[in-house]
This record gives sequence, C-alpha cells and structure tokens, in this order.
Amino acid sequence: LDVVRKGLAMSMSAALDNEIQGFAELAVSPECKQLIYIYFAHTNLKKETFVKDKTIKPEKINRVGVLGGGLMGSGIALVSLDKAGSEVRIKDVSDNGLRGASKYVFNYFQTKVKRRSMSAADARRAKNKLTYSLDLTGFSTVDLVVEAVFEDLKLKKQMVKDIQDLGNEKTIFATNTSSIPIKDIVRGSAAPERIIGMHYFSPVEKMPLLEIIKHNRTSESTIVTAVNFGKKQGKTVIVVKDVAGFYVNRILFPYINEAGHLAAEGVPIDAIDKAMVSWGLPVGPFKLLDEVGLDVGLKVQNIIEQAYSDRMQSTDIVQKMLNAERLGKKNKSGFYSYDRKSKGKQIDSSVYSVLGITPNKKMPAIEIALRCILPLLNEAVFCLDEKVIDSSRDGDMGAVFGIGFPPFRGGPFRYIDALGSDVVLAKLKQLESDYGSRFKPADSLAKHAQKGSAYAA
Repeated sequence: LDVVRKGLAMSMSAALDNEIQGFAELAVSPECKQLIYIYFAHTNLKKETFVKDKTIKPEKINRVGVLGGGLMGSGIALVSLDKAGSEVRIKDVSDNGLRGASKYVFNYFQTKVKRRSMSAADARRAKNKLTYSLDLTGFSTVDLVVEAVFEDLKLKKQMVKDIQDLGNEKTIFATNTSSIPIKDIVRGSAAPERIIGMHYFSPVEKMPLLEIIKHNRTSESTIVTAVNFGKKQGKTVIVVKDVAGFYVNRILFPYINEAGHLAAEGVPIDAIDKAMVSWGLPVGPFKLLDEVGLDVGLKVQNIIEQAYSDRMQSTDIVQKMLNAERLGKKNKSGFYSYDRKSKGKQIDSSVYSVLGITPNKKMPAIEIALRCILPLLNEAVFCLDEKVIDSSRDGDMGAVFGIGFPPFRGGPFRYIDALGSDVVLAKLKQLESDYGSRFKPADSLAKHAQKGSAYAA
C-alpha cells in the first residue's frame, strides 16, 4: 500500500524502482519468513497419515451418518456432501431440528449457486444425497458416524452403544466432542478400536482445521481413514493425543482465562478485545465467548480446570454471565450488545454491573496482549512436552488454523523462537511471581533457554 501511494506521485521509472525496493524489503522480513514456513508446513501436512505403518490404506467412506441436526451437525453434513461427495443421513430428536438442518444446507447451496461457484444441477445432486431421520433407520449401512450432540458424557456414551448395537462392525464412530476425553466415551464400548475423536470448529464449512483425537486403543486403520476423510472434506488435519481439552481448546483456555483475570482487575472488556485484534487475532476473547456461547464455554472450563487445576485457576465471570441468563450471541445477551443499533459491535455496558466490576484500569495494549498470549504459548509447550502433539509444526498449524493465531507470527512455537525462549521464560517467571502458579513455565522452556535452541525447524 505504501508502494502504491508513493508511486502515484512518481514517474513510471521511479515508481518501478520504488516497487522493487519495497518488494525486496518485504521478501526478507520476519513476517514473510513466517508465512513461507506456514506454506511449507501446510503442504507437508497434506501428506501425513499420522501412523507409523505407512502401508495402511484408508477405508472408503461413501455413506456418512450425522447424529444431531444443530449448527455443528449441519456443518459436518455440508462438508461431507460438498467436498467429500458422500451420501449423508442426519438424525435429530425433533422435526424442528431436521427442518433447521435442511434450511441450513439449502441456504448454503443456494448461496453457492448465486455466486456462480456451483451450478444449479450440481447443487441439486448434492442436496439429493442428504436424507433425514428421527431414528436410526438407515444407520446400519453407514461407513462413518459422527455424533454432534450436546457436551454430555452420558449422552455420548449412549450414542456409541446405539450405533454399535446396530451390528455393523465396519462402522467407524467419531465423536465431535470439544473437550471430553475420548477414553471416557469409549469406556465399556464393544469396539473401541473403531472409535475416534473428530473435533470440528464452528462454523464447520468455514473453519479449516480438523483435530483428530486418538485414544490408546484406536486402531491405525481408523486413524488413517479419519485423516483421509478429513482431507476430502477440505480440512487441514492434525492428530493429537487424548487428553482433556485435546490441543486446541487446551491452549485456548488459558488465553481466555487470563482475559477474564484482566477484566476482573478492572481492565475494560473492549480494551482487551481490541488489544488482541491489534496483536493479530481475528476476534478478541470476549467476542469469541459470545460467538461460541457462554454455556459451552462453562462446560469446557469445568473439564479443563478439573484436569489442570494447578495452572487453570479461572474467575467466576462465565458463571456470573450464565446466572444472569447471558448466553452470548445465541440469545442476543452477552458481553456485547446485539440490538439493532450496535449489532454486536459494542460492549453492553450493563455487563459490568452483572460482573461487579468497575472498568477503570488502564494498561498498554501490548502488555494486555502478552499477558493473554504467554499462557497460551506456555500451554503449547506443555502439550509438546507431554506428546499431545507429535511436533512443533503440528502445534503451530493447529493454532493458526484452529484459533486464528496470526500466520505472520508463525504459530506458538515459531513465535517463542522469534521472542527467544529465554525472554519467554523470564516473562513467565515474573508473571508467576506477580500472579501465581497459572504462569508456571513448562519444563522444556528452561532447557531451550539454556541451550539457545529453537522449537521449530
């Protein structure tokens, strides 16, 4: 943009020289190097099978069953129809749920036709591959079942039993849980080797990441098949170990949690969100909570806080919001105002009285950003140390494509390398001294700081 602006006031020859100079500077910038890294990491990820035995071939997935016709279920059905070309059958407990799914799918394909990215005939063919049901009729012949029901362990375990009771030993069961450990869902099942986590992000048709979760008894064939089908759905796929929160939500929680601590200290909510957007994230933490839903946020918070209580000490902000029946965008009552005038662009000032907070603390934007991001970086290192992810590359790609970590910063591990492990370690130790154990540095940070070694290639 600077080159264009300056070029308008120059002769053609001088403008071209200015353009060459601008391009040369950009090509060797840190941001360019990080984006080149993301490009090659993304390319390499497309070739991954995530299993040791590279001779294992994926099973064919021609028919997909989706349990739940809500936003997630509809999105999973869409990418299975539109990208993977599969036949899809959606089951929901109510006619309203199925009507909502039907409308969602219809509007999606209508938009593609209007934008001329799909012909009317192709849209009809895709929609004709979708059927609906209030029971499990037709599910005995599907190759893959993806459940997208509420975050309730008992309900998800029942879904597993219901599908396995149909008697098709070839059916792979995938759970779209966002935080419940797969081992808990699998416990007591007839065929645990055919069960896997496929964690999509909302809205499914727009969010590029698919986080596949393997538990101790998942077969390599099931992993390869799920990875291959995820790629056919147009997803960037990473495979992670089965722990509470998996990888993406596990590193996201301490970031959102710290934003809550800042708000509780009196830093204005909009100042926190603006600082994070300015730092490079697509939305701030409170806007994200509104979009996801405070009820969903609390369920994830409870699971992760219970699993990592020593460094996941949360505030009561989300609980207070729910006590006031503020669910976020879904009921047009959250941190932001959703009336006709503001349309979710302004903070609802009444939220401060709900939370019992006086927003009078000023803090520089970069200080806000680092205070929120450092716990995320630290948790990513914990995940690598615990082998939740296979490599720093997978950790970077999961953060960039799953939570919108700024690509020009390269992902958590590349960003640690850019800052320096010694700098990150020192900042975390200072914050630990000031605020407590939630900032306790991961073990390998000290080792990397001492050696001066990098996390990312």
